[in-house]
Amino acid sequence: MRERESAEIVGVPEHVLDELAQALADKLDVLLDRLTDRALTAPDAGTSAWRKQWLDRDSPTGHERQARRRNVRAALASRAGIIFQTPSEQVAPTLIAAVKRRPQPRRRPVDHDQLAIF
Repeated sequence: MRERESAEIVGVPEHVLDELAQALADKLDVLLDRLTDRALTAPDAGTSAWRKQWLDRDSPTGHERQARRRNVRAALASRAGIIFQTPSEQVAPTLIAAVKRRPQPRRRPVDHDQLAIF
């Protein structure tokens, strides 16, 4: 199915697909943030270390930390096959889910006449 295939062909109203696509993009954005934090071993929200980083966000060190975070987030998204609509949206993106599907291992055909042992 093409990215913007007509809803008439799919059989689902266009507005429903748009809402669900936005919900998916929002979930991907949150998950990408969490995985970026995990990669950077960021402190848990609400802890004193987190609060110190938050209050330090406007300093040169804070700007460096944010730039590194954006780079790690972009690298992670790229490896997952997630494409940003524009490069400027890497801070708060609306994602296009262009996730590359990995080839599934081929399964041997099932012989329905064979008896199951287990």
